[in-house]
Amino acid sequence: MSKVKIGFSALVMLIMMSIFAAMASAEEFTPTPSNPAPGINVGTIDNNGQVNQHKTHGNFQNNTNSCGNCHSTHNGDSATLLKFEETEADMCLTCHDGTLGFYNVLGQGSGAGTFNTTHESASMHNVGTVEIGSAPGALDNTSTEELQCSSCHNPHGSTNDRLLKTTVAGVTYTTTPIKLQLTEDPAFAAINSSSTNSGLKITKSVGPAGSTDKVNYANFCSTCHDTYDTGSGKETALGHYSHTTNSSSAGRNCASCHYAHGTDITLLKDAAGKTIADYTKSVADGGEGWTEETAINYMKDVSAGGSALKKYTNMSVCWTCHTSSHPLDTPMPAQVGDPNAGTGELWNYVWSSRYNKYIPTFNEKANIR
Repeated sequence: MSKVKIGFSALVMLIMMSIFAAMASAEEFTPTPSNPAPGINVGTIDNNGQVNQHKTHGNFQNNTNSCGNCHSTHNGDSATLLKFEETEADMCLTCHDGTLGFYNVLGQGSGAGTFNTTHESASMHNVGTVEIGSAPGALDNTSTEELQCSSCHNPHGSTNDRLLKTTVAGVTYTTTPIKLQLTEDPAFAAINSSSTNSGLKITKSVGPAGSTDKVNYANFCSTCHDTYDTGSGKETALGHYSHTTNSSSAGRNCASCHYAHGTDITLLKDAAGKTIADYTKSVADGGEGWTEETAINYMKDVSAGGSALKKYTNMSVCWTCHTSSHPLDTPMPAQVGDPNAGTGELWNYVWSSRYNKYIPTFNEKANIR
């Protein structure tokens, strides 16, 4: 009998301890936008505890209050009850300018490039100012609608990464979800390692992932730039010839050479894959020790057509792949590392482990362009 009493007392004690622990836990809890209440989290897990296959704008759950960020139930400025600022892009930038949204489209770290126009050699998709049908290479695309953020992204959701739409300019280009090469963003390490966000991960992207994704990404771009969707050496509907854009091979899809949002001089690279930041680093830190002025003058895009959303300055975008397609008519300057090495008037040649060959780098001492 005494044993039963002891067992019952222990059970009561355990229940009391659990209650006190729960109360203590509740007192310590601090609500956040991503975790508004105990057990109610925002992330890649849906309301049924399953992994979301359909990406939504913030992975909202059943108790969300986020609709009110963009919509006004009774006082909308459009038929879709949107709360516009001046343009749709202005509304998107109330978050995606680095103040609230995780993804800053004006910053320099986005895999899609930047909409920043304050730097030299800047170019971008001019949302809110141009017609969709004015896209370079457009033939079938005659849309008179204005290019907006929602022309390419669906804020309410998509099976594609980064909420890319599956139907653009009236064209459904794929039924297979596009996956991008996503890696966790170290700037948000605390969030990414949190156990209370239901798997929410803030990521960086470097473009489409697999072979099918690369082709479908090119198809996505070609809904507007329709004559640019072509194979190498084939005449387009406009009577021109175009570099291959619809291949799964490296260097043969739109994302290999261009940023989706835009570019500027801080993002541009040379054929060696180096940026202004790389060249202005000290020699001890692996850079060249150039002044910022020298690095900017070197990286500046001077192509007649402008930087055209390119990842690489001028036409060095070609040199990143075509380093041995055709022999040069004139001898190259002596290569650094060669027994007979010397310094060319304009370029030095250094060994690249990335390309497994010698590649040119600008000779700052000569100061010639």
